[in-house]
Amino acid sequence: MAKYALLRMRANSPEPEPVTEVNIIPVIDISLVLLVILFVTAPLLAYPTLPVQLPQASALPNQELTIALTYAVDGTLSVRAAGSSWDTAVSDLRREIDKKHGSIVLIRADKSVPYRTIQRLIAVAKSAGAAQIALATEPVIPPISRKGSFPTP
Repeated sequence: MAKYALLRMRANSPEPEPVTEVNIIPVIDISLVLLVILFVTAPLLAYPTLPVQLPQASALPNQELTIALTYAVDGTLSVRAAGSSWDTAVSDLRREIDKKHGSIVLIRADKSVPYRTIQRLIAVAKSAGAAQIALATEPVIPPISRKGSFPTP
């Protein structure tokens, strides 16, 4: 008997209507919060003084396209393999650049050489007419991997 009373009670109560509209207010609130976060963080990403890890040099220079300008720790200077001095470096380098148009002047200097000397070497290369100048780096040697695994790039 109680069963039939529940059925009659259910038939008399109105059914709730399904929600067919999207409430747009929370969407606007979230959009505004994300916009404020974007405006606050965008200037922080534009500063170049943030620390970054640059990739290591892994490509070896093409020996046919490069002209080596070498400065040793003891102060000796050479263009390719021929010895040179600060007075004749510009003319020696210009002669080599004229032989191979489109070549890259590769500055090779010891890591203990002061920056002012590197700057002077760059100035010599520019005054000799070098279109492209590069600084030599030590190639990266991949670590020895375990058997069956590949070294990571």
